[in-house]
This record gives sequence, C-alpha cells and structure tokens, in this order.
Amino acid sequence: MRRWLPFLLAAALLAGAVSAPAAETVTVIIKKTSIRRDRQFYAPTLAEAGLGDSFTVLAREKGWVKVGTSAGEGWLHESAVTAKKVTASAKGPAGGKVDAQDVALAGKGFNPQVESEYRKKNPKDDFAAVDRMEKLGAGDKAIADFLAEGHLQPRGAGK
Repeated sequence: MRRWLPFLLAAALLAGAVSAPAAETVTVIIKKTSIRRDRQFYAPTLAEAGLGDSFTVLAREKGWVKVGTSAGEGWLHESAVTAKKVTASAKGPAGGKVDAQDVALAGKGFNPQVESEYRKKNPKDDFAAVDRMEKLGAGDKAIADFLAEGHLQPRGAGK
C-alpha cells in the first residue's frame, strides 16, 4: 500500500485541480471607485479602480466583493461591478462597439444618447446642478473628519 500512496495522492490532487471551478471575476462598470480596506463606504481606501478593471473574487459578503490587488486584499461594493463580461474599446458606437464612457453610463442606466434626447425634450431644464453633483465626492480625509466630528468609529475599530 505504501508503494501506491504517492500515486494515489497525485491522482487526488490532479482530480481536484481538474474539478476546481474557474475563478469568478468582476469588472468595474463605473468611471472610478475605491477599493476599501473593509466592507464599508467610509473605510480607508486601499486602492482606486477604474472602468473596465477586472478582479478575481476572493469572497462576497453583505453586498461587497473581496478582491485582490497589488496593494493587498480589499472590498468593492457590488453596485460598482458586474460579473458579466464587459468589452470596451476605443471605437465609438457606430462601429458596433461601445467606448469606456458608454459602459460607465450604461452601468448607471444613462448614456450620452439618452442624455441628449432628454435635453432636447426638456430644453428649459437647467442641468448645471446635475453636472455639479456628478463632480462631488468625499475624500478619505473628509470622511475621517466627519467620523471624528460625529464621534463615530469604523466597524472593528478599538478591538
């Protein structure tokens, strides 16, 4: 039996390798998002991810996807990614493909054509406020200041 043990172990390892499922990947569908150290929107940023970046899924928990990056393991919110294959190219929609902006806007349910048609139908509407809101964001320092001012602690702090 001892003589067969290495062969049995090799066969078991080979069978496991063959039957292992392919790693799940997700692709970022918004222009820019933060990979957080913890699965919270106000957790410190580990790295930034951009439209079309793909990551191997390490885990999924409560609406968050754990991914690996060159900076370490972090969390992306599920609303910023898709498990579907996304193909973006530099060619415009006329070539039958979409560009990076189309993918980003489509991920949000809005695209330049829809926006253009909406503007034509509503010429008196002022979109300046919407444009300003799209540029708003909160950096890590602003979030840290907000937490400190409100005497709030991120999950797991102080343990």
